[in-house]
Amino acid sequence: MKAAVTAIKLFERFADTGVRGKITTKFFSFLLKTIKPRGEMIYKNLQLVYPESSKQWRKDIRTKLYDHLSWLITEILVLQKDHTQAFDWVKKVHNEEIINDLLDNKKGAIFLTGHFGNWELLGNWYAMNAQKHGHKLHIVFQELHDQDIWAYVKQTREATGEIMLPKNMSVQKYARMLKEGMHLAILDDISGTGFMKVPFMGHDATNMPGPAVMAMLSGVPVIPACIYRNAPFEHEIEFFEPLKLPNDKNLSHEERLKLIVLEFNKALEKFIKKRPEQWFWLHNRWRK
Repeated sequence: MKAAVTAIKLFERFADTGVRGKITTKFFSFLLKTIKPRGEMIYKNLQLVYPESSKQWRKDIRTKLYDHLSWLITEILVLQKDHTQAFDWVKKVHNEEIINDLLDNKKGAIFLTGHFGNWELLGNWYAMNAQKHGHKLHIVFQELHDQDIWAYVKQTREATGEIMLPKNMSVQKYARMLKEGMHLAILDDISGTGFMKVPFMGHDATNMPGPAVMAMLSGVPVIPACIYRNAPFEHEIEFFEPLKLPNDKNLSHEERLKLIVLEFNKALEKFIKKRPEQWFWLHNRWRK
């Protein structure tokens, strides 16, 4: 779909942090609010997780989510011109000493995050910060069907120093690389058919067991991380203490795995509940 890539690059040239950025955002905001992509899905997901909320509250969150996504698109477009802008846009980093210890001592780690805030900016910022310490950030990716758009996405991510690793690579290989000091970022808030069913936000949801298996096999710390937008081009990042994962020898492999996945979900829930309008409610997270 070369036409789509051409359109993206045109928007990329036009967008900036000033007036043109506001115009770009208003265009995408108008588009999203008119088309209302997955509008019913967003509404039903909010109703499921917040059953006592009013209809107006759910509609307001949906509207704010479309505004958030509009700024997300604009920020990503502007970022392609100069990735070092990430350092200017991130105004505060909470618990930075956690990652500094990992980077200084060349320790491997899994960074647990989701489609929350400007997750692309989070990866961009961390990849460039890690490079200062002679380290690399690795990302698990799912290749897009459209090869032209995928080539564009891959190029923009690799420009920040991020290393893309295929989703279908064996967990044993991932575990070995983590033991050797790899830093791996995982967006762990998606679902799929045939995956492990564990509660998320109070309701059963299908979950990817892969990240939990990597944590079990490697033994590296799992660090929850998130990014919040406080204003356009103004963000703060928060790192959390490593998760305390269950290690009861009396548990079966599957029981332990489910408990680890549950801990992952609880960590992600904290981000979402703090700023629900900045999470990707469009996804069919709770499949029947």
